[in-house]
Amino acid sequence: MRKKKNLGVVLRILKILQTETDSEHLITQKEIIKMLKKDGINCRRYTIERNLDTIKALGYDVVTIKGTGTYLNNHGLNANDVYVLLEGINRANFALERGYVEEIQDKLLANLNKYEIEELKNKNMIV
Repeated sequence: MRKKKNLGVVLRILKILQTETDSEHLITQKEIIKMLKKDGINCRRYTIERNLDTIKALGYDVVTIKGTGTYLNNHGLNANDVYVLLEGINRANFALERGYVEEIQDKLLANLNKYEIEELKNKNMIV
């Protein structure tokens, strides 16, 4: 049973890295602990470190800069990729059902972190 709980923590940490970090926005282990605590997950710094090692072992490019923080490098589509795809979808919008366009947009945005999403909002690509 404990392994299932640990897997949940690993997946939650991975999600935090995907949505909250990039090379310009690092996160500390203390910040990860605080975010996990909000989800009802209590853990210590060494647990975070061990889980980050597990995520790295799974093939994710997790970068840790000693004394600064950690981020997930190159995690799929970036804001420019999504911008180009959304531009094409918006141009074809007249031929596609409204709900379908919104569904595609949501799927594309799921690949970005909060900073990249904000960048697209500033370009008026998403509402």
